[in-house]
Amino acid sequence: MAKKSKVKAPYSEPASKHPNRQRTTKVENDIRVHRIARLLCNAATRSDCIQYASEQWGVCSRTCDSYIKKAREMLCADWEIDRRTFTAQSLSELASLQKEARRTGQYNIALGCINTAAKIVKIYD
Repeated sequence: MAKKSKVKAPYSEPASKHPNRQRTTKVENDIRVHRIARLLCNAATRSDCIQYASEQWGVCSRTCDSYIKKAREMLCADWEIDRRTFTAQSLSELASLQKEARRTGQYNIALGCINTAAKIVKIYD
């Protein structure tokens, strides 16, 4: 009787916990992070984000936590501008809003824009 030798199979990828799920692409990941960032900007809580991610993408809370972390980093990076740049951008936005308010006859809004711009440049308190 001949001995059977055990031959090891060549290396293969380890089995996934979720064999029916495919990994997301970088683009899909970025879209998800941006969507979570939008939720956070609209005052969503962590549990809101987890529920949304679970329902929309079928991901667990741990995956959603990584999306939340990346979204918060992205939001922080958006606001890392110096004070002069922020002031100039705010004044430009107020000027545009004031023009639109005047055009549509909303003079209280236009006056509010003028007052806010004056406070920003510290003409008066």
